[in-house]
Amino acid sequence: MNNYCKAGFLLFLISALLVIPPAAAYSPEAVALYDQGVTLLDGGNYSQAAGAFEQAIQREPGYFEAWNGKADALNRAKEYSGALAASNSSIRINPAYVKGWINRGQILYSLGFMYEDQFHDTTTAGAYYHEQLNAFERATALDPGNAEAWFNQGYALCGMGRCGEGIVAFERVAELDPKYPYLEGNIKNARILAESQKPFYVKYAVWLALLVLLCAGIGWWAYNRKKRK
Repeated sequence: MNNYCKAGFLLFLISALLVIPPAAAYSPEAVALYDQGVTLLDGGNYSQAAGAFEQAIQREPGYFEAWNGKADALNRAKEYSGALAASNSSIRINPAYVKGWINRGQILYSLGFMYEDQFHDTTTAGAYYHEQLNAFERATALDPGNAEAWFNQGYALCGMGRCGEGIVAFERVAELDPKYPYLEGNIKNARILAESQKPFYVKYAVWLALLVLLCAGIGWWAYNRKKRK
């Protein structure tokens, strides 16, 4: 290998190290606790799962997956404030964590629904729903091929009365994963809702146009009849 090739290869290695950060190395104890948390979460033991994730975090404060696991567990346990705080920590450590953004959107939906359903505070609920959509949009921007992120984005858009855009997101899911769970039913419901949300003049545009033509025709006929007399 000549000197030019050696220099080029060295520059390539340096560039790769700068662009691609090394994978996080967590202690075996922390990883075991994280795995325990995942098992408990899957089994529906949300409080215990949150405790296992917390123990993993105590050993590895930068364990953003464990922070996200804790956020997920607390959200399912309906401890929404704690869930959002844990999600904040996960995203702060790794802003490019797609799964963390998806989970964050789901937590924000829970908060929005709570304020809307229990407190009848539509203003606060709307703010949380808007943040929810931002979280899913961040996830799809980071990973355009993530069907779960697009599905959640479509669901959020429809919930905010923007079913036309929601259908576009669902169609993106269909392209990525045609067998995605509940996709067909959600697309059908979104189309029904989108039709019902159209303004009167858009929904009945054809009939209104025919009515205008009919009135114009009657007017023209009446004018000519009067003129002949």
